[in-house]
Amino acid sequence: MTSKSILVFATQHMQTGGIESHLQEFCLHMAAAGFKIDLVVTNSSMLPETALFFRGVCRNVYLGKESSSLKKMLWMGVVSIKLLFKKYNALYTNGQGESISLFKKLIPFHQQWIHHHHTSGDATEQLGWGSEYRQTLHNAHKVVACSSSIAKEIGRATGRKIEFVPCFSKQIALKEESKTYSGKVRLGYFGRLIPEKGIDLLCRLSKETDLNEIEFNLWGEGEHYPAVYFEKYPNLKFHGPFQGREELRKVAETLDGFLLLSTHNEGLPICLLEVMSAGIPWLATDQGGIPDLVGDPFSTRIISALSTYSEVKSAVVSFGSDLRTGRVSKLSQIEMYLSKFSSEHLVGQWSELLGFYNSN
Repeated sequence: MTSKSILVFATQHMQTGGIESHLQEFCLHMAAAGFKIDLVVTNSSMLPETALFFRGVCRNVYLGKESSSLKKMLWMGVVSIKLLFKKYNALYTNGQGESISLFKKLIPFHQQWIHHHHTSGDATEQLGWGSEYRQTLHNAHKVVACSSSIAKEIGRATGRKIEFVPCFSKQIALKEESKTYSGKVRLGYFGRLIPEKGIDLLCRLSKETDLNEIEFNLWGEGEHYPAVYFEKYPNLKFHGPFQGREELRKVAETLDGFLLLSTHNEGLPICLLEVMSAGIPWLATDQGGIPDLVGDPFSTRIISALSTYSEVKSAVVSFGSDLRTGRVSKLSQIEMYLSKFSSEHLVGQWSELLGFYNSN
């Protein structure tokens, strides 16, 4: 058996998304720590450069395409034959779906089966869990949630202990500089452009005349929000999507603060981890695992998910004012990120879960 070998199975990999970002960083940093990784994705629409990235850090990569259930099962059968005589120290499964349980039955040769659940796990989500996915949550040797609150939700639903390990995220280091606000305070959001992320709320806020000292910015893409949609919001700048760590760093350099005004439950938002690593203050609604990221109350701000529009607006006004007057520190959240969410810290946690803590 190859030392420290992991078979990674993901139900899907879209072009962008928090789970997709975690999976890329997981493979990158675990491979750098000496793990040999084979990756299987049943439904992949990743960009060609992303596929090239995975082939650069993984030993073998198998990418399926969206298809009928029968074709998907046949494809998984072919892949399982290719992997039949390989033995792995651990099977790491990621995401949700009935195919996880089936894949586990096809690939029995491993010492540990660890399943990673990313989304909220609340009562509404649980209604969508199929019988096979419920078997996954009961039968995996270990189930890992990405936040403490989600671990509790899944624990209550399954009656078993659920581990908690944060997601991997891209760490951004910005140049040290003292910033003065002679112009507008630049607030923004990047990620998937869907209504549940509060995009309409950001648009509405951008039209408020008493928020004219704030400039709102958006990066991302989504079928609900083509570029033309934002033309009627002159105080909201739409920049489109971006890719990669370097482009993310350039986006972060333009922001004074970050807004995540989600109207639905969250897992552990990767975007908040990324801006935290750069010391960018943020304001977010109390959804899912977001409270796990709160440290310094000035630089990591949380408001009730049930806040009225006027309460959200007041919070944004206060946030912008405190940024302008220098009441917000970058250092505290950078220190929190390094101690709890950095790749070095998470590699140690995952190595322990996989049975390789302090192993050579």
